[in-house]
Amino acid sequence: MKKIFLIFNFTFLIFNFSYAQQGGKFVFAQLKYLGNWNTRPTAWDRISEFLTISTSIKSIQERRIITISDEELFWSPFLVITGDSDFGKLSDDEIKIIKRYIQCGGMIFIDNSFGKKGSGFDRSIRDILNKISPENPLERIPITDAMFKSFYLLRDISGRVIANRYFEGCKIGERYSIIYSQNDLLGVWEKDNLGNYIYPCDDKQRWEAKKMTINIILYALTGTYKSDTIHLPFIKSKTR
Repeated sequence: MKKIFLIFNFTFLIFNFSYAQQGGKFVFAQLKYLGNWNTRPTAWDRISEFLTISTSIKSIQERRIITISDEELFWSPFLVITGDSDFGKLSDDEIKIIKRYIQCGGMIFIDNSFGKKGSGFDRSIRDILNKISPENPLERIPITDAMFKSFYLLRDISGRVIANRYFEGCKIGERYSIIYSQNDLLGVWEKDNLGNYIYPCDDKQRWEAKKMTINIILYALTGTYKSDTIHLPFIKSKTR
């Protein structure tokens, strides 16, 4: 327990320093890899605007596109991985870097743009996560987790499609450091140059998916903070 506490405090110092170095602004970092990594290229533009309007979080508008070997990885506490097909295996050194990133407190959100169980992307991700986090494998994230009340109080899973009725994650300590969605969550944000949504989706489902996106970002910043019942009045005010 003491070891976990020390790691947590070391992590807190590292990423608070990182946050300060970025002017106190949230950074949306996305991993570039050998494969179709850029499936939702405009999502962050929409998310950034919505995040500013709906929360007090300030963010850097441009995506930070990085590879595993980039030094900026460790200045990016929140990393997004998207894809819709198979991609090459990571080297042993790359696996070690990702492990260290998570151990230092980084959070990874993985979104399957194909939106289907058992797809090539799904198989590739599961294979990689088995190597990255063998001690803390993927598990079903309960709806009672702090992620579902970090800003909005959510009672169900959403996305562009509902390929899976739950999210999965690798839990390290008290929070999920890796979150995996098979529902193409970022697909609900994509628009064309005329401002029209690219991918069809039920309006209510799209709204719930947008709220889920914001919750994941706030969860990355606050961890299990909203698990405390003292915050229940604030949480209930966000159910609209």
